[in-house]
Amino acid sequence: MTKEELFNKKSVNIDLFHPEGVEFISSILQNLGYTYTNEFTEEAREHGLNTIEKLLELELIEVYHWGDYNEKLNGKLIPNIRIMRYLAELWQKGAKTPDFYGMPMFKYQKWYLDALKKVGFEYRGIDWKSFVKEKLGDLELWIEQNRPKE
Repeated sequence: MTKEELFNKKSVNIDLFHPEGVEFISSILQNLGYTYTNEFTEEAREHGLNTIEKLLELELIEVYHWGDYNEKLNGKLIPNIRIMRYLAELWQKGAKTPDFYGMPMFKYQKWYLDALKKVGFEYRGIDWKSFVKEKLGDLELWIEQNRPKE
């Protein structure tokens, strides 16, 4: 998946970028437009893996809980390529919502959440789509401008 595909105005579900849009894999899939009727398909799995990989590359998300392997992996610095390899192994074909509860969980990184707060984001009472349109404009550009520079 390319950055252009991730931010494609016609196909992206803006809810994916909501601060609470990426917890369980099922949350990510739901925000990509999948439901219980098709979340177990190979298409959903590939789309989900590609999306997670791109969000990790852009340093938007991070693993905050390793699911069934949290005791073994918590606190370890694991490169994105290994996270993706691990996730691809765990995410068996045909997995459904209950299966995702034992898999890694994600959250948006602190810089993203702090940048949203600076422009007035509050968790309660805000319509996310309107907020993005009115306060952020071009989400891809806004993210690029607010990302920490190395």
